Amino acid sequence: MIDESRFRLFYDRTARPLQAYLMRVTRDRQLADDVFQESYLRVLQSGQEDLDDAKLKSYLFTAATNILRDQWRRRRMKARWEDEPVEGPGEPRHHDGMDFRLALEKSLEGLPPQQRSLLWLAYVEGYRHREIASILGLGEKSVRVLLFRAKKKLAAILTLTGLKAEYYEK
Repeated sequence: MIDESRFRLFYDRTARPLQAYLMRVTRDRQLADDVFQESYLRVLQSGQEDLDDAKLKSYLFTAATNILRDQWRRRRMKARWEDEPVEGPGEPRHHDGMDFRLALEKSLEGLPPQQRSLLWLAYVEGYRHREIASILGLGEKSVRVLLFRAKKKLAAILTLTGLKAEYYEK
């Protein structure tokens, strides 16, 4: 088991990025908080104390992603059972003079959770394709293709909101 002082340092370095990732992907404070707590619990129970901090962080994000997948599967199963539709990502919203960051945040809501995860892990957390593949349980080559598609879809949504391509295509 990870000793208390190492865990505190690890938690201090990873709590904000993990919370931001979960909020961006789920858009649900309660679900994000539940997954956040369960993720750290899994790290503590994992017996992975011999991993360096970068690998332990990757393990944390993998655990969080797997917990989210399980939650979404349960939600879909429950919705089928109760014959109620499961809420999906919101429709892209048009903007009038809103800044790029706000337009981007609104546009991300129009992407499926996996695409939000891919973009977040690649461009916010700075993970390499191999690491993203490990976290999300995908093939490394698949990550390249899926990231390409996610960027194209995000660009299309941003265009629908009225943003000019010069703001986001670099």
